[in-house]
Amino acid sequence: MEMNNVQVLLFQHIKALLPPQLSVVEEIAGVLEISTDSAYRRIRGEKPISFEDLQKLCTRYLISVDRFLNIKSNGFLFSGNLSQTAVDFVDVYLNNMMQQFEYMRTHDHRHIYFLPNDIPPFLYFQIPELAAFTFFYYKKSLLHFEEMNNQKFSVKNIDTAHAKMGIKVQGSFNRIASTEIWGIDTVNSILRHISFYKDTNVFESKDDIVFLYDKLQVLMNHLEKQAELGLKFNIGESPDKNAAAYNMYHNDLISGDNCALAEIGDKKVTYINHNLINFMYTRDEDFNNYTLDTFQNAIRKSTQISLIGEKARAKFFAGIRKKIHEQKGMLKDY
Repeated sequence: MEMNNVQVLLFQHIKALLPPQLSVVEEIAGVLEISTDSAYRRIRGEKPISFEDLQKLCTRYLISVDRFLNIKSNGFLFSGNLSQTAVDFVDVYLNNMMQQFEYMRTHDHRHIYFLPNDIPPFLYFQIPELAAFTFFYYKKSLLHFEEMNNQKFSVKNIDTAHAKMGIKVQGSFNRIASTEIWGIDTVNSILRHISFYKDTNVFESKDDIVFLYDKLQVLMNHLEKQAELGLKFNIGESPDKNAAAYNMYHNDLISGDNCALAEIGDKKVTYINHNLINFMYTRDEDFNNYTLDTFQNAIRKSTQISLIGEKARAKFFAGIRKKIHEQKGMLKDY
């Protein structure tokens, strides 16, 4: 492959990564700190880029040089963010998620596949109390922020700004078609968290615990309705004409790992959960195709409970409700 052709293909690849409203020429000019005329010449392959330019471009757009040049290796390029600070953790978390969803929405074709080990956190966002409890758990038990050492949880302590942003994130997610493979144990994680905090006196009152169980039932009722209609919409509303497809499958044999695959236009991105709370992602074509094949194999071995499979759907959600009800029933001696 001639170098000028490789260079042209590189810029075509970068263009495909950018949202449609952005100018690739202005983007390249900004990254390389050159004029738009110089950017044009490089994009057309008339002027070769230097190794320094290549490094800047690959760093900015998360491009693996060996993959792009078809140099065979066993490496995959992943990106992510490990920094977590107590001051702005929730703001950064919500804004990052919002940016990901909004970027996906700039493309006509957008679809996310999930294999959750526990309930995806953004599903809690339309119920502020569940979202607040989730972030409380993250900060206290996963990130061990010092400020949380003696904190107790109450559903009354809701950050209004976070609640509003969470609802916006959920609204953006609802415009993206998704396929999810759930097991009846997907709900176990939050039930364990509630139970542990109950036993260690982290709740301010019994009413807080009851409230969370009741809201969890509300969320399950909503997800069952979404599965019945095969569409995504907000709690308390009906799906509108722009509602995204909701494909739900049940599989108790496969254990979820919170892996997600997004199809964005003609590209794919795989998101992998690591270190309990963080995610890293890759645009590597081979890795993403392998991940998609894995999802499709899992789907073939699962039971569809959206749109069809009314009996299986009812049984699945009844099983989840039973888990919640039984754990709530243990509060009578609390």
